[in-house]
Amino acid sequence: MTGPWGDQTEPDRYPDWSYSGLGDIGTPGLSGSPGPSGPGEPPPPQRKSRRTLVLTIISVVVVVAAGFAAWWFAGGPASRQQDSAIATTPASSAPAPSGEDSVAYDVGTCFDEGAGGAPGNVRLDPQPCAGNRAVFVINQVVRNASACDSASGVSYQQHGYEVPDVTAKVTYCASLVVPPQNCFVISGTQPIARAACGSAGDVVRVLAVQSAPDVQAACADQTDPDVWFYQSPASGQYACVSRPPGGSSPAPAPTTSSG
Repeated sequence: MTGPWGDQTEPDRYPDWSYSGLGDIGTPGLSGSPGPSGPGEPPPPQRKSRRTLVLTIISVVVVVAAGFAAWWFAGGPASRQQDSAIATTPASSAPAPSGEDSVAYDVGTCFDEGAGGAPGNVRLDPQPCAGNRAVFVINQVVRNASACDSASGVSYQQHGYEVPDVTAKVTYCASLVVPPQNCFVISGTQPIARAACGSAGDVVRVLAVQSAPDVQAACADQTDPDVWFYQSPASGQYACVSRPPGGSSPAPAPTTSSG
């Protein structure tokens, strides 16, 4: 064409297509090796497949990471450990004490007694149940002594020990744990404790421990004994104990305090 600067030949706007191999020369898309892609040509199919694969992998990784993060912030392994701990923890048979009840001794505590801070008062001294000092074991902790005898056929007043604790404001329903042929002092005003047999007039002896279907059938072979629950009313065992001087049963328990 002719321009202001003389004859000019417009260059080709599109580059040549050159092919090698067996495809039709100049025909894109057939077998052979295409030359450079012209303007507007789509990317080769192989590149598109790779890009799709990469995007798919990234999406999967993002989804997995998001799920893990949600699980972790919801509790993760900590919640599993807590659930396991809860599942393996045994349930308590009684509600935990609160307030003044928190100073009360637990069921299963064995004890003897020591002198209290005031005349006529005694103090509970916890002792190992299998030791040589324990006299009683706590079977129940109740608000009032009458609750010790609420179960049918159970009378701690006659065959056990009802111990009022003025500090904790509770009463302990207790059974004897002294083995046969051992002695202990039993008195309404003195602390109850193990003692040498024959050492004093208020010392009594455990003559035998027997199994029986009920308290009425226990100790039938003994001469006028006191019959005590041994370990607990549900144990099926009873202690046959000699009576204190005068043939009377033990006096009511003295005022008792914790510790």
